[in-house]
Amino acid sequence: MNLDVSKAFVRPMEDFPFEVEVCVEPQDINGDQVTFDPVHMNGVFSMIDDVVTLEGELHTVAYAPCALCMETASAPVDVEFRETFRKDADEEEDGCFRYDNKLLPLNHMTLTLLLLNMPMRFQCDHDCTGGAGLTAWDEEKTVWAEQENGEQQGTYRPFEGLADLLENNEENPQ
Repeated sequence: MNLDVSKAFVRPMEDFPFEVEVCVEPQDINGDQVTFDPVHMNGVFSMIDDVVTLEGELHTVAYAPCALCMETASAPVDVEFRETFRKDADEEEDGCFRYDNKLLPLNHMTLTLLLLNMPMRFQCDHDCTGGAGLTAWDEEKTVWAEQENGEQQGTYRPFEGLADLLENNEENPQ
């Protein structure tokens, strides 16, 4: 999606309103598929000395698996932004975006704003009990190898406890 800013070239230092909708492709983030509703942006743009400033608000909803139960969770993303575009910009070095032919490419800027303002972890509900069956490490319940006389050896055998766990699951299927 490109935003035509040719009005700003004719009348520099004047604010012009804009309203656009940008569609963002699904993103693979840390192994999770994150999708977005269409992104709505509105605000104003202006130009001073070949630098176009885009100022406004961005609104959408992001969807990803819940960190606890893996069901689809959503999170609103609302961002106020002020970004600059330069014709000769090096996007990685300058901290601003590049434009060509009086058109501002909005896809990269939109994706950057979304990724920087998304939650680190999605949760479907504040009361999600997806991880209720998981327990924290308990040093008292560790399984140590025993000698024939019943005393503990100095060797820890973590997988010996799996047999008990499997037996418990077979007796009490969920």
